Amino acid sequence: MASVMSKIYLRALVLLIWLLISPLGQNLLSCNVTSPDALGYRCGINGSEDQCGTFAVLRATSYYSSLSNLSFYLGFNRVAIAEANGFSAQTEFLPRDQPLLLPIDCKCNNGFFHADLTKATIKGESFYGIAESLQGLTTCKAIQDKNPGVSPWGLGDKVRLVVPLRCACPSPSEVALKARLLLSYPVSPGDTISNLAAAFNTTSEAIISANNRSLETFEPESLATLTSLLIPLNGEPLPHFPETSIPIINPQKKKPRMWEAGVYIAVSGVVIGTIIAVAATFLVIRLKRKKKKQNLSKDDDLELQQLSLSVPTASEKKVSFAGSQDAGDGRLIDSVTPRKALLELYTIEELRKATEDFNPSTHIEGSVYHGHLNGKNMAIRRTRTENISKVETRFFTDATHHHPNIIRLLGTCVTEGSHPFLVFEYAKNGSLKDWLHGGLAMKNQFIASCYCFLTWKQRLKISFDIAVALQYMHQVMNPSYVHRDIKSRNIFLDEDLNAKIGNFGMARCVEDDTKYPDLSTNPSSWSLGYLAPEYLHQGVISPGIDIFAYGIVLLEILSGQTPISRPDKKGGGNVWLSEKIKVILQSESADELRAWMDSALGENYSFDTAVTLANLARACTEEDPCLRPSAGEIVDRLSRLVEESTEGEHTLIFESSSKPLVNTSSTTSNL
Repeated sequence: MASVMSKIYLRALVLLIWLLISPLGQNLLSCNVTSPDALGYRCGINGSEDQCGTFAVLRATSYYSSLSNLSFYLGFNRVAIAEANGFSAQTEFLPRDQPLLLPIDCKCNNGFFHADLTKATIKGESFYGIAESLQGLTTCKAIQDKNPGVSPWGLGDKVRLVVPLRCACPSPSEVALKARLLLSYPVSPGDTISNLAAAFNTTSEAIISANNRSLETFEPESLATLTSLLIPLNGEPLPHFPETSIPIINPQKKKPRMWEAGVYIAVSGVVIGTIIAVAATFLVIRLKRKKKKQNLSKDDDLELQQLSLSVPTASEKKVSFAGSQDAGDGRLIDSVTPRKALLELYTIEELRKATEDFNPSTHIEGSVYHGHLNGKNMAIRRTRTENISKVETRFFTDATHHHPNIIRLLGTCVTEGSHPFLVFEYAKNGSLKDWLHGGLAMKNQFIASCYCFLTWKQRLKISFDIAVALQYMHQVMNPSYVHRDIKSRNIFLDEDLNAKIGNFGMARCVEDDTKYPDLSTNPSSWSLGYLAPEYLHQGVISPGIDIFAYGIVLLEILSGQTPISRPDKKGGGNVWLSEKIKVILQSESADELRAWMDSALGENYSFDTAVTLANLARACTEEDPCLRPSAGEIVDRLSRLVEESTEGEHTLIFESSSKPLVNTSSTTSNL
């Protein structure tokens, strides 16, 4: 009882602090704020330049989790971001809270400095939500000012908005104090002027002076989150961030004294001369050896060239869509062009070797076998000839489409007189279906002779992983991609139980299989339970059908039950999981929901979180696709639940919750 009361007091204290501090930032972010500061920093005063290049800092979140997100939704050049931050342009996914330097072009327009971005909206977004996702680098009022006539609430999908980031160019007095640029920095919890001054190699006075250009009084003692600061820099930020999550600035080098410069020049001359002499000697020796080697192997090279015209080499088996270095054999195919993935062309002999001639011990399930070739594990799937041409291999030949939550296609095998094969990345822990419903693959291949089940924390993380993959398909890829066959059998778990969606890139193959679905009452025909009504009856294809199927998978994860089941063997009708949860939630009976939860969990789960997930799944399976949440909204909700489960993993709530089981609104705005 004492621990419960202490938790209540702690939460009340946190709420009080939030209520006291939060309005400082929230007021400026609000759409109804009257302060002119909400429109940005004033320009055309103090002799400031009308245009300058500068930077803004943005921390990676579930909303902006990759270079593709930043490129597609905000129009940033991913190469420019990569250069500013010192990593490869091929880098895709970013750690949460990773601060990023965004190069921006700051301009004076209608009396205010802005760096205008063009943003593609997600259905249901609002101006306030956009400002919040940009961590206070803009405000609802500023977005309204740039987009007259557009409603700030309930935006449609992919509406092009002008989003002005807060920025400023240094004044002549600041330039005189060696402030080469002003960095737009979003305030984080715990930031203070003195800490920021130390981290950015500037002074507290310089930061205060830079931010006194606001019309309202700047209060350095009470920095509020969801607001931004101008940080004067005497050099460009270094492209790395230390543990403080704040970029360190290049300090200006002091000019050496004249006698010190003379010594440096003399010593440098001696060192450079020595290096040149050694390098020249080494080069002469190497050229002589190379010439000798070329003379000795000239005949051998000619013979190899003749053989290559008639005998395929190992490298010819690989379909190279751009330069890459193959990690398997170490050959450098092309080190100049950007790195791309390779799609392997396997021979039937290699697949027989990998599976010990398709030995029953390597059989996983259906037409899928486990193979091991050249130190690489793989899942080998026999398929129909007509499906090979339908596989969208473009998703697997471009390294930018390599997502950690999507099973990769490694290669194909097409031979005359034999079924073709598709070779996939191997998932050591089988499919989600195996774990939830005790499939044959689990018994034969993965965790034989043991009673294993997924813990609550693992189920929550798997739900999050699937949602992240869907967000990537629906909202990052351009054009967006609809999977069409999301189900527990197509979700695989690696050795760390990270979830990966399988059959990616095979939507056209799936279309043939589900064009005329099995409408029998056989409860083993689960695929029908994943199909959204608009797809089942009208053949409508949209991201909404993946969201519907995701909702069914989420219900499987919670209950351990199949999408369609039959309660008895005496002619009773089928029970659809999507309908059953609606009845339970409408009953508002906590006991009924507890009885519905997977018995393998016992009481080792958070009931409040289970209620939240059940309502989320119900929203995903709404009849009207417009009422279903987007993948981005699901990711945002689950990311918070995952964080909460990590923080309170030792203090799960087992007692009945006072919260109602059913959300007061079925709309996605509450998700």
